[in-house]
Amino acid sequence: MPYVYEVSFDLPNDKLSELEIGQSLERLIGFTKVRLPAQRGFVFADAVYSVDDPSKIRVVMRSEWSDWTDVVRHRKAIVLEDHIFEEFDPHVDRDAIKVRTYAEVGSGPLSR
Repeated sequence: MPYVYEVSFDLPNDKLSELEIGQSLERLIGFTKVRLPAQRGFVFADAVYSVDDPSKIRVVMRSEWSDWTDVVRHRKAIVLEDHIFEEFDPHVDRDAIKVRTYAEVGSGPLSR
């Protein structure tokens, strides 16, 4: 059963240009997405940003993993939150970075 690993954070609207091709945050997200397929259990990854809130931009990076042990291994192998903070500081408040892991509803007992 797949699991989804998500990292999200908010940016001020004046930093939207950092998500354009070639900018620092876009390069960081692209680099991360290129590295993920080499990890065991990787299924897919995407990165999206919100367009409905005029006061801020929420950036969400998601990756899907084939089982719980792959998620655990991924969390130990690539500490994405640290990369974001180091690369994009001071625009991303470290306390604002949220990391969540999801399982599909109705998939039965968690196997973690």
